[in-house]
Amino acid sequence: MMIHISERLKTVASMVPLCQTMADIGTDHGYVPAYLALSGQCQYVIASDIAEGPCRAAAETRNRYNLFGQMEIRTAPGLQGLRAGEAEAVVIAGMGGATIVSILEEDPEIVATVHTFVLQPMNAANLLRRWLVQHGYRIADEALCKENGHIYVIIKAIHTEKKQKLSAIEEELGPCIMEKKPALWQEFIQEKSEHYRRLLRQMEVSSAAMNSDKYKDMKNMLVKVDALINKSV
Repeated sequence: MMIHISERLKTVASMVPLCQTMADIGTDHGYVPAYLALSGQCQYVIASDIAEGPCRAAAETRNRYNLFGQMEIRTAPGLQGLRAGEAEAVVIAGMGGATIVSILEEDPEIVATVHTFVLQPMNAANLLRRWLVQHGYRIADEALCKENGHIYVIIKAIHTEKKQKLSAIEEELGPCIMEKKPALWQEFIQEKSEHYRRLLRQMEVSSAAMNSDKYKDMKNMLVKVDALINKSV
């Protein structure tokens, strides 16, 4: 019996490589690890969450799909439920970019042993990309998916010896997204443009804000995004 999961979670799962062991941090109902175990993509899966409720829900998912030998539930904050070297791939989905960064920063010795991260930030993807390339990861792939009217970004980062450099616009939009220009590309950059315009309008009520570097950077970013929109039309 195969599990039915949302478009967002399906896209996340599709970016997890074939592996022996994967872990899903902040697992909620344990749908992604269950899906990966049932599809045979991962031999063993760990569903971890800081709260008891999601862990109970994940245990129900495991029981429903009879994954007793393949799926383990752990209650722990961030990556603290994992041992170094235990999981080749780690999923962290449905949290803010800054929250994901703080989870990664809390346990550097565990992070260093993870080959592939599949991350789905709800915001601040630029912050996350910057952190990844500064900490020995390369952005190997990215995807966009749309669910309930919202466009989500999924980032696949792999451990690398060679440092990747990203420009400000690549940090913002994603180097692989810019290169591949997937089906949602036009809508994605249009939304970005509107988002910057909104933020700039809010800042324009204060002369101090208008004189800040943040305002200038955002104005520059808007020019670059609008140029991409004109190019794509």
